[in-house]
Amino acid sequence: MDPIFLAAAATTWVLNKLLDHLKDAAIQALLGSEGFNKDVKHLVHELSRANLVLGSVTAGATSGVMIGNQELARQITEVLEQAVKLAKYLDKLRYYDLEEKIQKMKLKGRNQFTSTMKSMTQSKGKLTSFEIKDIGNTVEKLHKICDNVHAALLIEKHDKLLAAIQNTSTNIGAAVEFFTESKLFPRKEEADVLKLISASKFSDQELLVLPIVGHGGVGKTTLARLVYHNPQVGADFAIKIWVHVSANFDEIKLAQGILEEIAPASEYANIKHLNGLQRVINKYLHKKTYLLVLDDMWEESEARWDKLLAPLRCTDSKGNVILMTTRKLSVANITSKVEGHIKLGGMNDETFWPFFKRCIFRDENYQGNNKLQGIGKEIAIKLKGNPLAAKSVATLLRRNLTEVYWKRILKSDEWKLSNTVDDIIPALKLSYNHLPYHLQQLFSYCAMFPKGYRFEKEQLIRMWIALGFVMDERKKLEDAGSDNFDDLVDRSFFQKDEQHFIVHDLMHDVAQEVSVHECLLVDGSDSLKVFTSIRHVGIWTESVYKDEIIGHHKTFEKKLDEIEKKDILKTLESLMLVGIYDEKISEKFVGALEKLSYVQILKLSAMPFNVDSLLSSVQNFIHLRYLELRYSSDQHRPLPEAICKLYHLIVLDITHWSGLSDLPKSISNLLNLQYLLVPGSGSLHSKISRVGELKLLQELHEFQVQKGSDFNISQLEHLQEIKGSLSILGLENVKDKAEASGARIEDKEHLRTLSLSWGENNDVQKEVIEGLQPHGDLAHLLVINYAGATPTWLGRNFSLGNLESLQLQDCTAMKTLPPFEELPYLKKLSLIGMSSLKDVKIDFNCSELSEVEIMTCSALTTIRLHSCKALTNLTIKDCGALSCLKGLPSSGQVEYNIKGCPQLQADTISS
Repeated sequence: MDPIFLAAAATTWVLNKLLDHLKDAAIQALLGSEGFNKDVKHLVHELSRANLVLGSVTAGATSGVMIGNQELARQITEVLEQAVKLAKYLDKLRYYDLEEKIQKMKLKGRNQFTSTMKSMTQSKGKLTSFEIKDIGNTVEKLHKICDNVHAALLIEKHDKLLAAIQNTSTNIGAAVEFFTESKLFPRKEEADVLKLISASKFSDQELLVLPIVGHGGVGKTTLARLVYHNPQVGADFAIKIWVHVSANFDEIKLAQGILEEIAPASEYANIKHLNGLQRVINKYLHKKTYLLVLDDMWEESEARWDKLLAPLRCTDSKGNVILMTTRKLSVANITSKVEGHIKLGGMNDETFWPFFKRCIFRDENYQGNNKLQGIGKEIAIKLKGNPLAAKSVATLLRRNLTEVYWKRILKSDEWKLSNTVDDIIPALKLSYNHLPYHLQQLFSYCAMFPKGYRFEKEQLIRMWIALGFVMDERKKLEDAGSDNFDDLVDRSFFQKDEQHFIVHDLMHDVAQEVSVHECLLVDGSDSLKVFTSIRHVGIWTESVYKDEIIGHHKTFEKKLDEIEKKDILKTLESLMLVGIYDEKISEKFVGALEKLSYVQILKLSAMPFNVDSLLSSVQNFIHLRYLELRYSSDQHRPLPEAICKLYHLIVLDITHWSGLSDLPKSISNLLNLQYLLVPGSGSLHSKISRVGELKLLQELHEFQVQKGSDFNISQLEHLQEIKGSLSILGLENVKDKAEASGARIEDKEHLRTLSLSWGENNDVQKEVIEGLQPHGDLAHLLVINYAGATPTWLGRNFSLGNLESLQLQDCTAMKTLPPFEELPYLKKLSLIGMSSLKDVKIDFNCSELSEVEIMTCSALTTIRLHSCKALTNLTIKDCGALSCLKGLPSSGQVEYNIKGCPQLQADTISS
């Protein structure tokens, strides 16, 4: 891609971020306090002008207008470097301002401290004299460079660029209708696989291993999924398992992956060795037929393959099948004795052109614009029948339906880079080159992760946000990030894999190629060069170190030495160390941590021998936005109080930190914290002292009300961003309705689930629950151990018409239930320990209610379910007075579980 375009796009992105900061009144006040009043206004003007000019360069390049002066790339990059330097100073300035405010809060008392980032006050002496002088020099350099860039662009007839922007074709829409190519464009190999699987049922063979072999992107995984979801296959096997393997063949992780599909986590979560995991696999597969899909196999060691198969061959059942996808024929030969493996090539010409047309026009029978179709057929030939390449390039073509644009794609130099007859990397790279810059930046960051990595959408979006990659003034950053992610999925840069997303191996190759100067993946392969421009480093040890043996490995030590020699540590923005390692690597890594100065994302796996030294280093990273800490050991370690000085922190992920029972006392100092991700159900959230000061927090799964001010229910008042689920415990500690109303539960419009729980009875429960009314869009409500009458918002003034589930447990004084005719979306109803309830009448408008559970309701005499046409599960237990059950669906698909109801006779049950 044109170096001037790349430089201009990157610089425009940074300038936009910098201008957003400089236009903020609070930032201007901070800079003013350091003596930069005049410079700020001048700088904003200059940067705005540079941003406009450089923006036209990127738009012009997209339209085919290129700049001839290649020296301009160096000057534009210099603008970028100076802008990044200034952004770092602003970040530091804001950090020390936050620190000062937190100190004031401690000195003056919490009730008097109300300021936030938006009301920063002036303060002196946050920067050193050298830093102040350097900022002045940076501002002056930016003035001069921007003038030079502007003059150079005028020489290049900048007016042509502006004209090009105006003539750019409009986008016909980014959304792609989902379709499964295998259903609309069947492959003959599908029938071959199904035939072999069917034949295995009647053989004496205990286990058939069936490999699907083919080049990357030809549809091996798609074919395997089609077979996996085939109804006949589903009927033939008691158990179906899908495991993604990738290049890192780890027997322990694969065994855990199999168990995730067939056994509860409690059966294997604490087992660390392969033999133990295999015993559990054998237990759950014993005498059962199974289909196991191993997707994307690379391992060629027959010994390791046999080790994995050991428990799968000893199930005492015939007709089991392992369906495997691989690019390597050698892998197929080692793993299977079947003659004539399923060899999958590209789609044939007769099928591929209609498929490609559907990818572009959403209609395989499209007969419009013959000229476009002619160009499209020429492009299709270059795609070599590869479905992945077709979907990727089709997304490009669909966004600009003009002959000029399609011809430019057809004649692109990228096609000349094809090395073999099956090489589709040029097609994928072409798709990348035509992404908007912000999407290029988001996708290329994935080169930090190993092949086969299963991405969680929300986690990756949080990383993007932490690095400032997501910008949109019109919506919340999480929503903008989600839209960007979906756009990349739409363009086939990510693929859905059950609950996760993966980057196809070939797409990962593209990511590594285009980000080679920015991102470095260290995984033991020793294949990538370390450039001085590297900003993101990911070190993943799992492919080399195993749980049984922790040995020294030269590759990691060599790479760490090279990283240190290249002097890139002080400019690194992301650093990850994931997996286990030895003390030699630990020593070098801790030394590297000490040299970081601008890191914003840190993902660390700690070992028992280095946990203290790692944690002591973390406290110094004042620019940190995202911190993930992993630690698994019987030697439990608390989190250090020093973490509470990372005032810029947005995400703190301690999901994989074992043995935590408490949180640092000053964690509420992290005023910018939006996500505190904790192990288990989220009970650690209830340990956040003064949680009300974390006004940007978006998840709070549990809050335990206590009588002290640090855990008073008023702490919830300003937490208006929390979403998902919230469980409020200890409500007996709320003194009256006014105090309960102060929590402003009704204003928390992003909550989907609310649980209200009392630990003991008192006289003010009815008052208190009235003050805890949720908003009308709530989906799930639980009320536990409440001893008052039905609250008005669940009774005569009912306001929760969007409920999907309702659970009332041990609400001993409630005699009336919500009006079910006003609950059209209710799917699950649970009534447990409702000792004053006499009847349950669901006569109207509950057509979606599928699950009803009624237990230990001692006074209940009548249940009517006349409107429950969707009922599939009915449980009634220990309702001693129940004598009448009416309105049961006549369908035979309802599962009944009725016990402990001695008054209920056959003649008192009716439909």
